[in-house]
Amino acid sequence: MTIKKQNSKKATIIAGYSEDLSLVLNWLRLNKAITQVGNRRELERGFAVSVKSKLSKKDLNTMVKDRFGIFAKVI
Repeated sequence: MTIKKQNSKKATIIAGYSEDLSLVLNWLRLNKAITQVGNRRELERGFAVSVKSKLSKKDLNTMVKDRFGIFAKVI
């Protein structure tokens, strides 16, 4: 079992649909919260993308949850 760092600058964003993930990524780019976006990959229950952020993982999660609620999450 690995322990995830809350202050890490790398994060994975997961959404149920590709369109939801696109909205999250565009919104984060507009707010200058992310600097790099990795390849989009399909999971069993949605889509995921790895990002490099200017914010900590905890702050990024708070931003995404405040705006998109249950439609996206940061891990």
